Formats: sequence, structure tokens, C-alpha cells
Amino acid sequence: MTIKVNAPFSVSDDLQALIEDRVSKLSMFYERIQTADVFLKEEENRSNGAPKGNTVEIRLHVPGQILYADASSDSYERALPDTVEKMRRQVIRFKENLQP
Repeated sequence: MTIKVNAPFSVSDDLQALIEDRVSKLSMFYERIQTADVFLKEEENRSNGAPKGNTVEIRLHVPGQILYADASSDSYERALPDTVEKMRRQVIRFKENLQP
């Protein structure tokens, strides 16, 4: 699986390593994942009136479909596990639907 990190800023080596470690573990649940696009976004003001937050979005390209998950928190390190967990559940559900 190829992991691409997209951000409007320079991603630190520690954050890059954390992203690659967490996202690569998704291949344990479905080995045919082709690519993973990870987007790091900084929100100025969230819709619920809370101060700015950091959002992590993951798009997984699997044969015939694109799976998507996102989560927001006060830091990327806190949003990443939530996003990966949402994606893990989707990957498992996707794989179960493939089986007859």
C-alpha cells in the first residue's frame, strides 16, 4: 500500500512516521488496499462554535471503491487514531460484503 500525506504545511518526521505506522496497519484487515491518501487540515472555526481544530481525513483506494473517514481534534496526533478506527470498521465491513 502506498501512503500519501497531503498538508498545507511541512509535516514533521514524527507525525509522518506516526501516520505511516497507523495507516499501514489497515492492510492487516484487507490486503488489497492500493493507496491511502491522508489529508491534514486546519479549520479556522468549527461549525459548532468551538475554536479551530485539526482534521485528519483518510481516503483508501480499494478495488472498485474509495473508502473515506475523518475526525477532528485539537491536535493531529489525537485525531489520527479516531480516523484510523473509523476506517478500520469500514474496511472490515467492506471485506465482509465481498464474501458470498
